[in-house]
Amino acid sequence: MENLHVSRGHDPISRSRPSRCLGRLTAPLAPIGASLFFLACTSASHAQTTVKIGLAVPNYGPFAPVYAADELGYYKENGVVAEITAYRGGPAAQEALAAGAADIINFFPPGVALAVKKGIKEKVVGIGSAKPLGWHIVVMASSPFHAVADLAGKKIGITAKGATTDFYALWAAKRAGVQIETIPVGAPALIPTLKSGQIDVAVLNSPLSFRLIVPGEGRSLVDLGKEMEPTLPDVWVATQSLIDGNPKAVEGTLRAIYKATAYMKKNRGYGVDYLRKFTGEKDDRVVELEYDVVLAARPTSAKIDRAWIEASLALAGLGGITDLPAIAEIFTERFGAVSGE
Repeated sequence: MENLHVSRGHDPISRSRPSRCLGRLTAPLAPIGASLFFLACTSASHAQTTVKIGLAVPNYGPFAPVYAADELGYYKENGVVAEITAYRGGPAAQEALAAGAADIINFFPPGVALAVKKGIKEKVVGIGSAKPLGWHIVVMASSPFHAVADLAGKKIGITAKGATTDFYALWAAKRAGVQIETIPVGAPALIPTLKSGQIDVAVLNSPLSFRLIVPGEGRSLVDLGKEMEPTLPDVWVATQSLIDGNPKAVEGTLRAIYKATAYMKKNRGYGVDYLRKFTGEKDDRVVELEYDVVLAARPTSAKIDRAWIEASLALAGLGGITDLPAIAEIFTERFGAVSGE
């Protein structure tokens, strides 16, 4: 599946700025005054920073505000031109950031810790969500399994090794006291491989989980959003070079995303309609669940409780990953006051 790349840095709004500036010339100006005026206008029209945003997967409902922020003009008003790319899993987004193909990504604290341990200079700068709302461990309706305890030795489909889905499968297995085999198939293949019987169960984020559960094709063994403590299924991560060299770009990107989230939460009609188009979902019940259960609970400010990071990093131990960097090495509170309200 091709990566989804959306760049909207040259939309009609950005092109119209110089003409609005010129429109304020209502009287002749002295040569020096005119020069200063045009210099100010030119500087204002070019005072924008291109920020490459990397998302873990395409068409994931909680990422809708990242794109809506562009449509609503929020990046522009915060001095940012957003270039958005959706990858095939969080590890792929992390690789893009490490390679310089992304400036800010959405990932998972254990993955960030592993990257920092390998020498990648990056830090968590803001929350994505506290709990995995809409995430379920799902089997087909005809499956003989009715609890995670029934899955000893079975194949659980995940997006990728080291991805959030991987750690959540291990968490559920440990809680049930069973050993499982996690099978990385990529986000787009999770439902097809589950339906074909190539895997016995799948860890699904929304709206994938709702697509099976709502029509009755699948059953939820675990509602992770209800049963897990806050473990930060997604956070915003920026390169250290951007944090140090252009903190306003980090702040502006976060504020735009949180402001779009707040707007969608306050305007249900717009939010539901945008989600329908963004996810490509045709079942209104699925779209409404995506809005009411997931998007309506998304935070609108960057602040993160350190205890949530500790709980998230503890999940890494389930995969045998130890000796992770200290929280101070992977997280900065510098942007905690950034809000979209």
